[in-house]
Amino acid sequence: MPRPGEPGSLSEGIENFGRRSGDAYLESMVKTASPARLRLMLIERAVEVSRHLANHWKTQPGKRGTNEYSLKLLELLSELLSGVTDSSVDVCRTVADLYVFLCQHLIAAEANGDSTMIDEIRLVLETEAETWRMVCAREGDKAIANKRVANALSDGGGLNLQG
Repeated sequence: MPRPGEPGSLSEGIENFGRRSGDAYLESMVKTASPARLRLMLIERAVEVSRHLANHWKTQPGKRGTNEYSLKLLELLSELLSGVTDSSVDVCRTVADLYVFLCQHLIAAEANGDSTMIDEIRLVLETEAETWRMVCAREGDKAIANKRVANALSDGGGLNLQG
């Protein structure tokens, strides 16, 4: 019989309970992502959850208010807010204020069951995601350039400065 924590044990099965097959891929992406890419991933997930929440409220009017989607969206917004740490920088204060507003807007939407308010949150998040996509693209361009320089330096033993 396997020991706890070993493959095939009950505890190993419990640790993996509820995991989807793509979770290992997602976990790998998270472990290797830059801070900017991690932020983008959170924002994209918040966009997705807000879309599900608005759709849920539109298609099931009797089930408006707080639910698993609204709680997940609040959790994601809070996580994004917690990532803004330097209150001495104006842009950080502005971004923090934006996320506080989005949290408050979500709470007001829950009270009213108003899917249009959730759509408004989603639009703000989509704009934010586009900004972070540009940041990540610039990061990628720099990484590619650095890799090219490293390859150029390593393939011939160095730079020929003698012409």
